[in-house]
Amino acid sequence: MMASSIENNPDAVVRTAQEQISMERLMGLAVFGEKVAAHTYALMGELKPEFATLMRKFASMEGRHGTLFADVSQKNGFAPDRSFADGELGYLIAQVDDHNAAKDFDALAVLQGFVVECLAISTYEPSVEPARKYPGMAEIFEQALAEERYHVDWVTRYLRLRFFDREDEFLQLVERVNVQGVDCVGGTLMNITEYLTSAGMSGADCAGAMTHEYTQLLERVGICEKRATKNVIRMFVPLMRKYRRREKSK
Repeated sequence: MMASSIENNPDAVVRTAQEQISMERLMGLAVFGEKVAAHTYALMGELKPEFATLMRKFASMEGRHGTLFADVSQKNGFAPDRSFADGELGYLIAQVDDHNAAKDFDALAVLQGFVVECLAISTYEPSVEPARKYPGMAEIFEQALAEERYHVDWVTRYLRLRFFDREDEFLQLVERVNVQGVDCVGGTLMNITEYLTSAGMSGADCAGAMTHEYTQLLERVGICEKRATKNVIRMFVPLMRKYRRREKSK
């Protein structure tokens, strides 16, 4: 048992060494992933001043999520693993920096809505129930989940208007931006499968939830169900093959 991790917190739940490591790595992704999201929204606000106030609000909400996740982790005897998170999130930071350098607001909106927020939603939602064993943690996941959906609602509305009656152009943008992002997210899901299992979740369920969420986002932007499904299959099937072969995406 990881007694040392809870000796200063008598209310913390006793857990195995594997569960301790798993939660610290998963919470590391949550804490520092929220910081990446906050940074992305801040950059989006700089690129389009007409959206600056709203993007600053979104960035503030994401930053607060990270702080709340860090606080509830500490209260339950977990130290979010930053080095692990940095290794898994580095690809996102690089892509965000590239799109920002190109002053490509639309690419940032797609990456944020279809990869970053989509991954958060598909992992936060199944985290709520297992997190109830840790005081205060489920409530933070529920709050973050609701606010991520709020952010996605704006992103899909923006993209729907921006690419109204220009479906081909929108799908070209999505594939240009997300082929690498989806591949790397799949790599992250592969890398955290054992940690999800230890925490009471399923990597396969999270991957399936992300595929479903991604399809729904395409439909909300205005892509018909048949075409959205075809697009998702084209992007996700190669990823599934990698998963079966245990190939590394990054």
